[in-house]
Amino acid sequence: MKARNVLLAMAVAALGLAANETSAVELHGYLRSGIGGNGSGGNQVCFGSGTPLTANGYKFRLGNECENYAELEFRESLYKDKNGLEFNYVGMLAYVSTQAQDYESLKGDTNPNDIALRQNWVGVTVPQLGGIGFWAGKRYYYRNDVHIIDFFYWDVSGPGAGVENIDLGVGKLAIAVLETRALTSTGATEDRRVAWRPDVRLLGIPVGFGSLDLGVSLFYTSDQKAVKTSGEQEVSPWVTVQHFAPILGGYNKLAFQYAKGSAAPMAQAQFGNTSSAEQWRFVEQMVFQPNPKISGMLAATYSDFTHRYGGTGSYNSAKQWGVGIRPQYYFSDIFHLAVDLGYQSLKPKDGTDKTERNLFKVTVAPTLSPPPGPGGAFFTRPELRLFATWANWNKAMQRENIVGQGTCEATGTSTSVFGCDTNGLTFGAQVETWW
Repeated sequence: MKARNVLLAMAVAALGLAANETSAVELHGYLRSGIGGNGSGGNQVCFGSGTPLTANGYKFRLGNECENYAELEFRESLYKDKNGLEFNYVGMLAYVSTQAQDYESLKGDTNPNDIALRQNWVGVTVPQLGGIGFWAGKRYYYRNDVHIIDFFYWDVSGPGAGVENIDLGVGKLAIAVLETRALTSTGATEDRRVAWRPDVRLLGIPVGFGSLDLGVSLFYTSDQKAVKTSGEQEVSPWVTVQHFAPILGGYNKLAFQYAKGSAAPMAQAQFGNTSSAEQWRFVEQMVFQPNPKISGMLAATYSDFTHRYGGTGSYNSAKQWGVGIRPQYYFSDIFHLAVDLGYQSLKPKDGTDKTERNLFKVTVAPTLSPPPGPGGAFFTRPELRLFATWANWNKAMQRENIVGQGTCEATGTSTSVFGCDTNGLTFGAQVETWW
């Protein structure tokens, strides 16, 4: 209760500052919201949610997002002198709700609605040191994502401190130490376990055509003997090599990643993992706009992981891949048609059922948005969309309880809105924006 009151007080204070005409507070954020139903009657349901396909953190998102989500970011210059020395504060609150009714409590006591503190940090830029920056607090730290699948594949965000923007001539160096504290089954902090995550990355290295980003994170789990897992790997690496190049009026990014031990999920630290836990993956994305009438994005991923969460089963050891594309055709500056196609596959490497799970979805979305800016049309927001989504999946995916169909094989029936069918249609309207 106390934590909730603190968060609400922060939100009220920040909004009050934003409303003050003399305040220098900047408001940034993200929003998606909408309405939807399904072709069989009832609410919109999302394809892939809660299955092993989303264990890697993504799904093809257009016309496939069922929640109301927003982030409110507040930036304030705390100090700036004539030499350019400047201290800045960044805070962010996020909320998610089921967008079910007019009044929706964010307390989360009896529903999945929630409010969270995502950022809360201070940074200082020092011109006398060539623009080097120092920071401390809870931060989104150099996050890399694939937009059309909402996949943050290189993201070590959290509480930490560091130094950045160190110009080495061949690239910009950033060094940080972040922290992950273990939680008990009730959500309380387990004070006898912590993971320190030093992170070093060299960004923007010229390589002729394009540039390279190199990063290494070392997850060090500091556990007391009473809670340490037998065979636990104390120092675990996560290595990323990424190439960036301009192409077809947009860009191409290709990343290779490898991680082991507690870093194997390529997210926050997984306490107790041994050296048998590992993962490697490729992530490819391309944004293109060859002419003013066409833009789009292509995404492809492949990953091979073993015991990444310390156990067995399809979430822990499998080969997984996905490929998709979202082309957009512009009939005018403010109206375009987007088509989103995606295919995902997961084949477990252990367990009794090693059958490949797969899912295909396609979405058609007529969309209104402002005229495109200098950066091209694909990322122009806000967008107001109508959408229709059709998905198809196999029996193995059905056994993984996609859209609530986990009882189909055993009983021949389910309470899913699609019964025991292996396809379904949803429709609705959505707004998405950031600022």
